[in-house]
Amino acid sequence: MQPQRALRRFVADASAVVRSDERMILLFLVLLSVVALAVFLHYTVSLLNGLPEVIPPEAPAPGSGGG
Repeated sequence: MQPQRALRRFVADASAVVRSDERMILLFLVLLSVVALAVFLHYTVSLLNGLPEVIPPEAPAPGSGGG
């Protein structure tokens, strides 16, 4: 009967009520995550815009090689 008693205790702990100060901490962490994601996306887009083009917009005509 010990395992069942431990299971009941775990279920009772899992259904605990979140206090208001814990809600504020959770809200702060969610907002911090959103800001961090926005900063990450901003710098990622800036980095990708700074990379050179893989295919130049004007491809050289065949036979016009400078060599």
